Amino acid sequence: MRLNLIILLLFFVLHRNGEAQDIDYKKQIAPILASKCNSCHTAKKKESDKKPKAGLALDTPLGIRSGGVLEVGDALSSELYVRVSLPKTAEDLMPPLDEGGPLSSREIELIKKWIDDGARFGSSDTEGLTKLDDTLDARKVLGMPVREPNVDAISHLEEIGATVTPVSVALPEYLSIEWISTYHKITDKEIEQTLHLAPNIIELDLSRTKLTNEGLKHVGKLGRLTHLNLSRTGIDDSGIKALSDLKSLEWLNLYGTKITDASIPIIAKYRDLKAVYLWSTSVTNEAASSLKKSLPDAKVVLDTDAKANRFNDLDEPNRFDF
Repeated sequence: MRLNLIILLLFFVLHRNGEAQDIDYKKQIAPILASKCNSCHTAKKKESDKKPKAGLALDTPLGIRSGGVLEVGDALSSELYVRVSLPKTAEDLMPPLDEGGPLSSREIELIKKWIDDGARFGSSDTEGLTKLDDTLDARKVLGMPVREPNVDAISHLEEIGATVTPVSVALPEYLSIEWISTYHKITDKEIEQTLHLAPNIIELDLSRTKLTNEGLKHVGKLGRLTHLNLSRTGIDDSGIKALSDLKSLEWLNLYGTKITDASIPIIAKYRDLKAVYLWSTSVTNEAASSLKKSLPDAKVVLDTDAKANRFNDLDEPNRFDF
């Protein structure tokens, strides 16, 4: 009797431990989507292919991330879970009864747990990452093809607190990266890890992080950057030199940094610049005027004149505002 009780307890513990393990997207979630959803929701591979139904592709992490069907950490607010968990008689049930639906209760539970646990597509360690290329620079990045981002690199960045999102549904290969609640922990070491996604990153928000001039050398390799927020970091003129090759910059926030007039000649070379924020720096009115002459189409912000609509909200430095 006692032996049976011990075996029962061991079974219960092992079962609970198994349930506590992270859901593996590749082994557990992707096969469900492949068998039940991808006949309608597959990304176009070539021009002759049909568009995915409702514009939603579920056959790649990129398609799922950019499809608007995930609220990471909250399955009950995620359309992906809501639609597959509807009653069998519901009109909006996915997949429909004549398309392979409904999912089994086990499949639905796996999707729910996967989303609630963070909807990770790759491993949380560095096994899926290649070694960073020591010869990488902005020009080399610009020459790289823009392919689907490495899901293990995305997971790795998320593990160190980054928020990684496609910039739009139409351009899911291009990524925006920011540290929202963990900025105070982020050093040059973490920022270097963005280089695993160098060809994909076009927006980078490093505001209030512990970024130094040395860390700007990593940022200067992200050749496709169009939006860069460095506000309230400790960088200065010597660091800005590392950004000389970022020719695609359209938006640059230097609010609250230690830069001076010495950085203006470098900034003036960003010919695509539409907005630069210099408030609470040591840049003088004369230097700002000179920059405006060099970049007549750019908004150069040296103060917080609300009437001039120059900087809408200093409490929201993450927002890219033209």
